[in-house]
Amino acid sequence: MILFALLLFGVVAVNVAVLRAHVAVSRLDDERAKLESRNQELASSLSAVDSAPRIEAAARRLGLIQASEGNTSYLDLTAGGR
Repeated sequence: MILFALLLFGVVAVNVAVLRAHVAVSRLDDERAKLESRNQELASSLSAVDSAPRIEAAARRLGLIQASEGNTSYLDLTAGGR
């Protein structure tokens, strides 16, 4: 009878451990889903901040204008450049 009680106690203890592990995994899955959602929100915000129309509007507010194709030149800023 004592052996049966010990076996039963062991089975219950294993089931409790499995349930606790399942709860922990579920909690981690929820946290992962929230973090993935937040990551997508941040990626979207970064994309909006880096967008060309926003940069062009900011440049216009600063008084900058778009250079024409024929009116573009380049400077060589390296030490050996001319």
